Amino acid sequence: MSFRAFLPVAALTVVAGLWIGTSTPAGAQYCEGTVHGLSGRYNLATGSGFLAVRTRPNSSSRMIGQLFNGDHTEIFDRRGNWYQVEIGGRTGWANARWLRNDCGY
Repeated sequence: MSFRAFLPVAALTVVAGLWIGTSTPAGAQYCEGTVHGLSGRYNLATGSGFLAVRTRPNSSSRMIGQLFNGDHTEIFDRRGNWYQVEIGGRTGWANARWLRNDCGY
């Protein structure tokens, strides 16, 4: 998996109700998404060529990492058009438009 994570976090911690780590909570079904449909040209200034992973499920919250076409990530939850995903040992939120999956939500 290629990604850019900006802040290191201890694994397997619960912070403000979010799972931080690479383990799926007990009883949850494993679901993986694949990033698709992004521009092939990376441009941080315009926001193209990557899928921003954010601290909250909205485009104005702080970016904590980036995913690229073909990257795989675990999906934990959905809120509207946002999936809660794993990146670099922590969780964040990515726009659902750019993730293919078979999660059922």
